[in-house]
Amino acid sequence: MSQSRVVLSERLVALNSASSVLARGVNFVVLLWVYQYLLRRIPAQEFAILPLVTALMVFAPLFFSFFIGGIVRYMVDACAKGDFVEMRRISASIFIVMLAATLVMIPVGVIFAFQVEHVFNVAPHMVPDLRVMILLMLANFAYKTITVPFTTAYAVTQRYFEKNLLDVLGDLIRAALLLTLLLTLGPRVIWVVVATVIAESSMNTVMLVRSFRILPELRFEPRLFSASTARELTGFGLWTTLDRLGAVLHTHAATMVLNLYGTAVEVTAYHVGATFFRQLESTIKLAALPLQPAVTAMNALGDRTRLGNTVLRAGRYGLWVSMFLATPMIVYADVVVGLYLGPDYGVAAWVLVLFMVIFPFTQPTILLASAALATKQVRSYVVPALMFQCVGVVLMFVFADGLDLGAPGVTLALTVVAIVSHLGYFWRFCLRLTGRSFTEFATQTLLRGLAPAAAGACAWVALRLIMPPSGWTELFLQGVIGACVYLLVLIGACLDPRERGRVHSMWARLFS
Repeated sequence: MSQSRVVLSERLVALNSASSVLARGVNFVVLLWVYQYLLRRIPAQEFAILPLVTALMVFAPLFFSFFIGGIVRYMVDACAKGDFVEMRRISASIFIVMLAATLVMIPVGVIFAFQVEHVFNVAPHMVPDLRVMILLMLANFAYKTITVPFTTAYAVTQRYFEKNLLDVLGDLIRAALLLTLLLTLGPRVIWVVVATVIAESSMNTVMLVRSFRILPELRFEPRLFSASTARELTGFGLWTTLDRLGAVLHTHAATMVLNLYGTAVEVTAYHVGATFFRQLESTIKLAALPLQPAVTAMNALGDRTRLGNTVLRAGRYGLWVSMFLATPMIVYADVVVGLYLGPDYGVAAWVLVLFMVIFPFTQPTILLASAALATKQVRSYVVPALMFQCVGVVLMFVFADGLDLGAPGVTLALTVVAIVSHLGYFWRFCLRLTGRSFTEFATQTLLRGLAPAAAGACAWVALRLIMPPSGWTELFLQGVIGACVYLLVLIGACLDPRERGRVHSMWARLFS
């Protein structure tokens, strides 16, 4: 049997995570500029179709995740064992099924695009643009889906650094295209989708070619098609599909609810507030993504102690990163929204605060999904998650329609569900999965993870009360002062001896 290509390297994981954060940061900066540029030049009624299209297209992958949900997990498992014939069997088995599914999904999507005005509240003059945007994103999604089995080399070999460089290049191409379209053809929402589709399709083609060179074992061999392998993959994919459905309901269902029971301003305000949350959350998940192959390999090799340590440590890191940004966002939400969007979208501040409150409860178990995937305990993770999110959707309708709370109401529904679900189930499930006690979880993850946020919050609140910021300069300076307090507490009181030694070594290299 061939040698495994899955490397359990902390340095490699750190490099991949750092590059993931950089890639997401570039994407976020571009997104912030685009939103501000458009919102200052077009009415809310026109901008509101962008969050609607975004929400629609995150529901579309649910159809295909039924087929592709287990690909990476099984690929990594086979590669860790050096079974490259099995890897080719996985590619061949799932590609044929996915191709057939794609040929079914495309006409369904086309029919929906030409009937969209009968489903959602959209201004008549915006229907043609909305239809074109849906068709473009459908074509882009179909292309990415049928190439998924052959682009897993980056995950299997943990070459996230290269993938993230390609993502950054794609973001730069998208930004250049978007800037050109906006400045030459005028401010229109449709250019966001046009630039995105061109950039993503181009980068996906590059990744497809590179993936075959990185891992030739991914090549398509029809003779290796196995109906039993396809059934196993789709059976595993059922649970990952439900997991993605829960994730979609977590933030995007609110857009649909507000489209029915709210105004265009509320849809826009929610989308902007939710974008800050989604970008921060997805950045942390991307940083943790390189750990997925390592976690799977740890489980495959029976290294349970290391698996448990990794999950607890990742939860602490997730809290440090998320609360470093979430804490000042809570303190200065109204100031940030006022400076960024102006007085017309003040409701977005409440949306932002309610979203930021979620992080202290979700980040301690940031690797729970990866651990459940690696240990094949996906059902025990996905079913409760989906049930909680369905309750959240019901609460959205109650708060938005029954209580007329608008954008803050649907966000409150998400916040309540997130807090209750993690305190009531997911924390305990994580401890059971890793074999750790609550005392270990509380001391290693919660206390050390939240202490810097508590100190930083005191500093930021005091600064705001003493010198209320009136512009970006004052806001930036107060942010820096509070960040220094945050980092001093983190480095001085929350690192373990090994982490402190690494910080000292890094400091010595920088100033030697």
